[in-house]
Amino acid sequence: MASYIYDQQWEQERTRVAGLAAIFDATTIRHLSTAGVADGWHCWEVGAGTGSIASWLASAVGTQGRVLATDLDTTFLRDLDEPPVEVERHDVTVDPVEEGAFDLVHARALLMHVTDPAAVVARLARALRPGGVLVVEDAVFGGPSTRLWEPFTSPPAASGALSNVMDAVAAGFRGVGADPDCGFALAPAVRAAGLGHVEAEVTHRLLHGGSPEAAFYELSLRQLGDRLIEAGLLTRADADVVAATAADPGADWLSVGLVSVTGRIT
Repeated sequence: MASYIYDQQWEQERTRVAGLAAIFDATTIRHLSTAGVADGWHCWEVGAGTGSIASWLASAVGTQGRVLATDLDTTFLRDLDEPPVEVERHDVTVDPVEEGAFDLVHARALLMHVTDPAAVVARLARALRPGGVLVVEDAVFGGPSTRLWEPFTSPPAASGALSNVMDAVAAGFRGVGADPDCGFALAPAVRAAGLGHVEAEVTHRLLHGGSPEAAFYELSLRQLGDRLIEAGLLTRADADVVAATAADPGADWLSVGLVSVTGRIT
């Protein structure tokens, strides 16, 4: 497992991760609905975070279904640990998987943090029943694509600082062994795992300052900013501009991309 750049014991970590869920949950739920999640399905939510998607799955599969919610740290999942949800601490890179047990396996913002994403995708695929669906999603940010978002930023003067912060965070991820471009490799990994009917989509959302989504940016920067500045990856001026933008209800910017890939056992 690659090192995780964030401090999971930080007092604001639950709020920060909830902000990430606020950005991406609607997109994820759309893909899971399209995959056909229904009453009685058995689902594995890998890297379940604060449990927002596990909760949605529980409502979708009903009392006859099953939702296994796993993570390296299950602190934020304790309130969910009742049927149909089961909560387990699990390292998807090394711990055994329940082969052929699930109608759906889903992982989001997980594979960028492992050293061999394709190997993990293959392990997830082995957990599917015949006809089962794998949905894997990861954010992509930093580099030339970030500059393409700048016209969406309001006020326009904040666009350069936002791009610089995204580039700095991407460099920080790479410095600890994580991959902010991992999402672009998901479709080939799903095909290599033997799944068919592979579909992929990249989604960006327009975000607004002062919102729960903006809190993810503000809190991520609060946690990482000093380290990135000390490493020479970010300036204090750019960090201050982005912090002010995230707090401004009149500000808008485009979110990082979420690559969502779906494949099915045929």
